[in-house]
Amino acid sequence: MIQPKNITELDRLAYIINEIKQHCFCVPKNKIKYVPSGEMKRNEGFSGLSKADAFNLDNWQFARAPTDKEILGKISRGEHTYNSECLDKVSGAFPKNSWSIQEDVTGTVATLKSHLWPGFYSYHRVNTDIVGFVYIGDGVRNSHLPFMV
Repeated sequence: MIQPKNITELDRLAYIINEIKQHCFCVPKNKIKYVPSGEMKRNEGFSGLSKADAFNLDNWQFARAPTDKEILGKISRGEHTYNSECLDKVSGAFPKNSWSIQEDVTGTVATLKSHLWPGFYSYHRVNTDIVGFVYIGDGVRNSHLPFMV
């Protein structure tokens, strides 16, 4: 018989990181592409979004397998290869308005901020391929957000 094990802080941390990975990792449009093998790969031809595009939530996508039925239909029909519209958009995330975008003082870095996972940020320097994300939080999801927005 398997003996029960107490949950450690390391177990909790691994769970939280997986949750954040599932819900938050996002990149600018065209940073990730589907290749003919069906895998998602980094787009080596990505040279960055323009300033106008970088500060528009419609041009940010989640770096995970899509869940939108229309996108899943494109994938099942084989229309996903090199198609920039085959990842879920951040602007369509639930709950509505759970993401905001901010401009730095130079106007060259777009920073996405998650309100569902306070402390999670994605960033992109306009007209370059520099993108990334960071989580600096306490590991507590804002479960009340749907009632706040």
